[in-house]
Amino acid sequence: MSINKKDRYYSKEKYESTYTSFFCGGAFLFVAILSLVLLTMNNNFLGLSGWGYWLFIPAFFIIFFGGFQQIYTNMKFKNAVKNAIMDHGAQGSVKLEDLALQVGIKPRDVLRVLVDLRANGLIAYKFNQETGEILLGEKVQYAPHESYVAPPKQLQEPLSTTGKNFCVYCGHKLRESARFCENCGSEL
Repeated sequence: MSINKKDRYYSKEKYESTYTSFFCGGAFLFVAILSLVLLTMNNNFLGLSGWGYWLFIPAFFIIFFGGFQQIYTNMKFKNAVKNAIMDHGAQGSVKLEDLALQVGIKPRDVLRVLVDLRANGLIAYKFNQETGEILLGEKVQYAPHESYVAPPKQLQEPLSTTGKNFCVYCGHKLRESARFCENCGSEL
């Protein structure tokens, strides 16, 4: 499948965690409820009883239009990727880019969805160590290397893999000739 970059369409939505929305909305909700409690006790701590109950409004928008909208988006992405894999018969090989184009989701989001679907036992796949293609229907036996140390969340540049026989990103033991990690798909 060969498509020009200008002809690609990816959803503008992202596959993300919902914890931030619910935590932030919960904090606003907590302060709003606290203000009502202080109001009933005639306590004017930081003037909270006079204005704190207004925080119900942003709490509502953050929780319902942030958190629940993200849950819906994540479910939609999972279903799209799962259906695309079923279209392939859950067997054979497919490139990440081709799968992303098929479902209209950015490749990095497709990769996150794949990881979650595999972690929940809904699909089985591993990456071809030579080509990086996704091998559907094959299970990977994750074997962490004893000297693996998890990298920081934000990387300025790719990590060096020189002299290491494991993936520097997930810690999976690799063959010497591997160009890609069969567990996470990282190029080595």
